[in-house]
Amino acid sequence: MSASPSSSPGKAEGSRTPIILGVVIALCTVAAVVIAILASGTDDEPASAPSTSPTSSASATVAPSPSASPSVTPSSDAVALEPGELIATSTVDELGLYERPGDEAPMDSYGPWSAYGSPTTLMGFATQSIAGTEWIQVELVGSPNHRQAWVRADDVETSSTDVAVHIYLEERELELMNGDDIALASEVVIGAPESPTPPGTFFLTDPLDFSSNPSGVYGAYALGTNGYSETLDEFNGGDPQIAIHGTDQPELMGQNISNGCIRVPNDIVLELADAMELGTLVIVHASR
Repeated sequence: MSASPSSSPGKAEGSRTPIILGVVIALCTVAAVVIAILASGTDDEPASAPSTSPTSSASATVAPSPSASPSVTPSSDAVALEPGELIATSTVDELGLYERPGDEAPMDSYGPWSAYGSPTTLMGFATQSIAGTEWIQVELVGSPNHRQAWVRADDVETSSTDVAVHIYLEERELELMNGDDIALASEVVIGAPESPTPPGTFFLTDPLDFSSNPSGVYGAYALGTNGYSETLDEFNGGDPQIAIHGTDQPELMGQNISNGCIRVPNDIVLELADAMELGTLVIVHASR
């Protein structure tokens, strides 16, 4: 089943700005960036990217990580960063993705926009200066999870965040943290045993407003991340990208029945959407 939102592309300020999508979208567990989001019942529903959206971000060919940690080890001269310490938003038409800092030619590139019209935003994990040029090691979007590359600092605008969403799979719980303070807590639905929610550190890539149809497949809002399902290859031709999204079935909370996405009640997802800017951390833990 496809969803047909009539809202406009989200902003990086974390507000519920309506997102206008030109054609039918099917989201679920951001084309290279298409959100795989859960159906309101027991199955996630996929989507195809809107044909009228700006250039989609490409997936770089960096070797996959064997764990949930960043996959590329910075050189001894690199300065490691904590998650959330540096968020990089593209300011160029083609953001070059380099295998190593100082490389002359990129191995791939991202356009300025995601498939849903959000500015291309990545998480930085290290910085390095080579011959007067500053480089940032970033985590990429898409499968396999936790791939990394390097971008030129001159090609991005940087920011930081103290806001993070923590998801605890065993406990089926979500906490929205602002620094050391718990701003919001909720029970959640997580992935089924055959399509588990992948662990690790992810970040928000696309906020999608469905508040005009809160009883639809994705509830009142969908918060797409850079993470993809690690067991499913596609949903009805769409990429199985992980998201946090709403549902009007709060009685399902606490169950493991999704295709990998995280479901929360509609009132909770609206509060999350207000608090989360592009690049906000989404950290999925196996347990507390």
